[in-house]
Amino acid sequence: MRFCRKGVMDLPVKLMIVILIISLSVPMLTGAMERGESNNATAAMNSEVSRMFNAAAAVHYSGIGSSRTLSVSIPEGCEIVIAGGEGSDAYSVRTLFKGDQTGIRYMDKPPVRFITDNLVISGSCLLLITSEVKDNYPAVRVEIV
Repeated sequence: MRFCRKGVMDLPVKLMIVILIISLSVPMLTGAMERGESNNATAAMNSEVSRMFNAAAAVHYSGIGSSRTLSVSIPEGCEIVIAGGEGSDAYSVRTLFKGDQTGIRYMDKPPVRFITDNLVISGSCLLLITSEVKDNYPAVRVEIV
């Protein structure tokens, strides 16, 4: 280090470089942590959606009037939305993380539509999945018990 009349000259330059490196690194690290959290939550939700689809298929193959209960656990800040309705939305399940849609999956094997309208599933809950017929087509109703 060099000294002058006012004190150390190189110290403020070194401090500025360290502060610059830290200020550039922190946003990148927080972004990576948020993406990791989102990816983990999405994987957990996809697992629960797969379990719902498997239960819906089993109920469908068992015949009209059959039902099954399924315990699901959705991570905090996440939601699974069964849209129901008409068209392709009737076969879809959407996953949301902190209000942003992270994915959409369709019940296509077997192609059974959901007749539950805008059911939002979050946290830990018990679902009742029942096989029905609507408009002469097989359908599945999902309800929170």
